Amino acid sequence: MSYTNQLINETSPYLLQHAHNPVDWIPYKTEAFERAKLENKPILISIGYSACHWCHVMEHETFEDEGIAKIMNDNFICIKVDREEHPDVDHVYMDAVQQIHGNGGWPLNCFALPDGKPFWGGTYFKPEQWKLLLTNITHLFRNKYADLEAQASEIVEGVARQNYLLNVEIAETIGALDFYAIYKKLHNAFDTEKGGMRGAPKFPMPVVLDFLLKYSKTEKDPEALKKVELTLQKMAQGGIYDQVGGGFARYSTDSDWKVPHFEKMLYDNAQLISLYAAAYQETGNFLYKSVIEQTCEFINREMISPEGVYFSALDADSEGEEGLFYTWTTAEFNETLGHYAALAGEYYGVGASGLWENDRNILLRPESDELFAQQHFLSMEELASLTGFCRQQLLKTRSLRVRPGLDDKMLVSWNSLLISALIDASIALDRKDYLQSALQTVNFIVHNLKRLEGGLFHTWKNGKAQIEAFLDDYAFTCEAFLKLYSVTTDITWLDETEKLVSFVIEHFHDSHSGFFWYSQNTDKQVFARKIEIYDGVIPSANSAMATVLNNLGIFLHNDDFLEKSRLMLLSMESKVQQQPSAYSNWAKLALACRKEQKVIAVVGPEAVSVIRKLKKEKINMELIFGSTIKSDSPYFKNRFIEGKTLIYVCVGSHCLLPVDTVEEVVGLFVN
Repeated sequence: MSYTNQLINETSPYLLQHAHNPVDWIPYKTEAFERAKLENKPILISIGYSACHWCHVMEHETFEDEGIAKIMNDNFICIKVDREEHPDVDHVYMDAVQQIHGNGGWPLNCFALPDGKPFWGGTYFKPEQWKLLLTNITHLFRNKYADLEAQASEIVEGVARQNYLLNVEIAETIGALDFYAIYKKLHNAFDTEKGGMRGAPKFPMPVVLDFLLKYSKTEKDPEALKKVELTLQKMAQGGIYDQVGGGFARYSTDSDWKVPHFEKMLYDNAQLISLYAAAYQETGNFLYKSVIEQTCEFINREMISPEGVYFSALDADSEGEEGLFYTWTTAEFNETLGHYAALAGEYYGVGASGLWENDRNILLRPESDELFAQQHFLSMEELASLTGFCRQQLLKTRSLRVRPGLDDKMLVSWNSLLISALIDASIALDRKDYLQSALQTVNFIVHNLKRLEGGLFHTWKNGKAQIEAFLDDYAFTCEAFLKLYSVTTDITWLDETEKLVSFVIEHFHDSHSGFFWYSQNTDKQVFARKIEIYDGVIPSANSAMATVLNNLGIFLHNDDFLEKSRLMLLSMESKVQQQPSAYSNWAKLALACRKEQKVIAVVGPEAVSVIRKLKKEKINMELIFGSTIKSDSPYFKNRFIEGKTLIYVCVGSHCLLPVDTVEEVVGLFVN
């Protein structure tokens, strides 16, 4: 028997995956809660995302079972949520489940009262466990409702308590942090053999690595740089990196970067492009350049829409099997490469270190290119030619396979991370085509995702923008706009940033704590709003917003923006000092702000080309901007001289005498 539920009218690929379950799923809307109150039923809020392997497993095992579906339909209002469409919902229900169990994950299944307040939850359940849980909760709801109410109140209070960030007894100046102690804590958790943090599963954690890279430059600490380099090299040689098609999987299930969870997410790849670009500028390591180029090729080959914006994710599964698309039997590999197979097989670990399960191989690189070339009496050019040919042949064969599912919705926050990444790659590799891609994407956001009443939408698909944007949408978009302003000198992007920041202050700012809510003040559906401060795989929305306020405040000489950023950062100092791995983006901002920040202002007709040259130099300076025309902006007023390009190094409103060459600027920083 075929079934169709209300999810058939949604655009989310994850929701559409469940549209033909016998479960009477309802999307996350006010009507679902009204129905729960009317029918006096508990709510099941089931949250996942399209590339989630265990979400697929629970759907096939449990939600496609007609007997289980009948129990759910008779006794519950069942709401299905795409966590990427509604991160606000995911945040608070994840907090609730973590409060109950001490951990969480996806699929996330949370049971709530008709008003949405959670009283129990968990992650993946086997079918028999699920049936027993449904029966028990139905009994409790009918016979011990007061107990569930009391439990829900306790959980809701616990979730709300996480937002109590009081601005009391904070230092007057940023500088109380001991950055060497912060570094030592990260050092002690570091895997000195394989890179990254010790243990498994192993996530790339670009936020932590980015802080270490900035710390190494600021403190002139080569050991910190070595940690970053070790991690980047091991990841690039491991199975977490797609050796054939480019791009990174979300994480490695082991501690060796060998066996990935094969899903590919836009946000991971965007941040890693930026990180490899920064490391390439610092070291000139050719491996990093190839990773950037191959990852950009992958994204522009497999994740771009006809409109020039980028899709969210590729699934881990194809044909119902995780990793099938990406792995190779020895026979498949040999047949594809013919007489090149023996040498290429050794290069990629086929039949040896790359062997996985069912005679399938995860392609990786057991040795560095330099060592492999030396062992086989090849020049680096000959090895690059060989591997380039083999990648083309393997990619051609792989393209004939059944592809993993594509989550083809566009998210503003993740696209903005990629815009920043493309700009970073454009500077590092001197690729103007990357900058053009960034401009195409940002122009689409400006023209298609701005709301009439101000602000942005969160997501777009099939010509439809929807869901009010969240704090990270605004923060990452503002970061991208400021980078565009810096490299193009187009004042449009500075003006757009100021408008968005003003909107965020009006609709998201919490005057009590000094931080920003994750969702805006019109959001009435979730049982609680969240203040997100934790830097995980992605920087927290508040740390990104604090960085935007700081940088924009410097550009505009806006004391209100600077003070808001300063108070947020001061409130975070103890958390950063105690647990830097969880607050690395805050630590990076604190590192930049511990002394009055220098900026470089370039004024004149050649400002754009001068800025590109400055950004390629190894100077510890991110705030570089300019103007090619006369301007009344604070750093440019009365400084434009026709036909001449001048470079000013400034601290606050005070600038040194101008110089007219990049070499002179570099000398100022060296000395």
